[in-house]
Amino acid sequence: MRVFAAPVLLAVATITGLLAALLWGTVGQYVAWVSVGAPVLVIVWVWVRCRTQKSGQFSRATRGK
Repeated sequence: MRVFAAPVLLAVATITGLLAALLWGTVGQYVAWVSVGAPVLVIVWVWVRCRTQKSGQFSRATRGK
C-alpha cells in the first residue's frame, strides 16, 4: 500500500479534476487546474530533488574508487 498510495492518489485527483471541468462549470475549471496540475508539480519536484541529490552521490562515489 505504501508504494501505490501516491500514484493512486494522483490518479484519483486527475480524474476528479477532469470530471469537475466537464460537470461543474466555472468552479470546475478552477478545481481542474489545481487537480490536473498536481501531477505536473510532483514530477517537477521529484526531478529537481533527484538532480540535486544525484550530483552529490556520484561525486562521492567516484572519489572513493
